[in-house]
Amino acid sequence: MAELGFYWLQIAEWLADGFDLRSTEHGRELFDELCWIQYCVYGVFRLQDDLVDGEATDALVAVEANQLSVEAARCAARWFDGGSPFWDVYQQTIGQTSRAIVELHGLQRTVDRVPHAELDLYVDLGACLKIAAAGVAIASGHESDWRDRISPALDRLAVAGQVLDDLEDVEDDLADGRVNYAAWWLCRPVFGETREALQAVIAFNLATGDRLSGLIEVARRQVVEAAEILGPSICPAVHRYLEAYRRRIDRIEVSVEHGRSELFGDRRAACGVAEATPASRES
Repeated sequence: MAELGFYWLQIAEWLADGFDLRSTEHGRELFDELCWIQYCVYGVFRLQDDLVDGEATDALVAVEANQLSVEAARCAARWFDGGSPFWDVYQQTIGQTSRAIVELHGLQRTVDRVPHAELDLYVDLGACLKIAAAGVAIASGHESDWRDRISPALDRLAVAGQVLDDLEDVEDDLADGRVNYAAWWLCRPVFGETREALQAVIAFNLATGDRLSGLIEVARRQVVEAAEILGPSICPAVHRYLEAYRRRIDRIEVSVEHGRSELFGDRRAACGVAEATPASRES
């Protein structure tokens, strides 16, 4: 989904324009600061994720994460007083994401787990990416729209994006010992098998499209629900983005049906693996 960009900043920008936040110099300065705050928070959790996964071991990484966290809070304090509902969102979302990173790390080390357990955790994982949009809505006097419509819609987008990311990363993650949601979906008929058997079944299902359409439908449903929750009155640009998102998912599904996925290229070359494991194909 690279061409769809960092949706969490794009949507914050569209909301700022829709709510006329950037119609004054003060509002433009606030929006720029909210973007910086969001980047800092994003950086904090990218570093935390690297530490939890073992990709980073240097103690300086934890120091850098702490510095980014302090910077984000310092900037936010310039614009929102201690009684602002912004701080409730800020603290809640940071707590959600921090816990989700740790919980997902443990969950995705096994295939034998509660079905669809990741999806709620994906909401929490993406929670920290809502901070800029929350700041825009609250500063513009749209707190109820934030609570009832914008925030739950962004939750759906977080799930959709993570499901598609999992699909793109499924083989690399499995090689690293992580059974992400896409891997769980694609290999669930053979729980208890060796990792090599799981890799063979996943390769087969990617090459033939088995189970893949159902997984893609999980992502599509999240985008459709996001549009329904927002309704037509929030911001036309957001709805155009959601429509583009849905069309991209449709193209991925069509390409899968023809054996040439946008995410994976030509997977028919994997049929040598698939033919070795025909019994693994679920009827």
